[in-house]
Amino acid sequence: MARLVFDLDGTLVDSLPTIAAAGNALLAGLGRDPLPEATVQGFVGHGARRLVERLLAATGGAPEGGVAPLLARYHALYEADPLTGTAPYPYVRGVLAGLAAAGHGLAVCTQKAVAPTRHILTAMDLMPPITGLTGGDSLGALKPDPRMLRHAADQLAPGHTVMVGDSETDAATARAAGAPFLLHTPGYRHASIADLAPDGVFDDFRDLPGLLAGLALPA
Repeated sequence: MARLVFDLDGTLVDSLPTIAAAGNALLAGLGRDPLPEATVQGFVGHGARRLVERLLAATGGAPEGGVAPLLARYHALYEADPLTGTAPYPYVRGVLAGLAAAGHGLAVCTQKAVAPTRHILTAMDLMPPITGLTGGDSLGALKPDPRMLRHAADQLAPGHTVMVGDSETDAATARAAGAPFLLHTPGYRHASIADLAPDGVFDDFRDLPGLLAGLALPA
């Protein structure tokens, strides 16, 4: 059996509208114009601090006082309502339930903090069957540090670890940990599929069990 470790944003859930709303609320508090979702999408995937830094850079730079208080403000805005505008991708619930029933372990490894991630997964009936969770505040490290993936996988029963994600960061995390990588193409990546060199590609979650079965995992 495999230990499947999923990214969250852009992989299990489409959360861009929620992230963009919180980011634009932060900018509004500074008297700045909102940014389109497509622009904010380019800032996602490297943790909240990088997101806030890029929001500020795109709208005139960091104000006096620096990034830290604005990062705290962004967290407060996002965590006040991490659900409105966020939804699982089609078929996620059923596919995860089937994978768990088949004996595979399921975990999430995300740059997002644990508390809002758990809130999202629980509210959307994804936890369970997901049982493991590593967030950006779990280790003092962020992906692509392979400790993130290993920490999530180690919360599951023994098995071969497989990373499922949507981005360059997820691909790099899998490579750093020596794990196969399956790419969810509707997510938030910027590089080409060829550049990411995944071990499998899917845009429909119903194809994931077949991809997993086709991986050449060690016996």
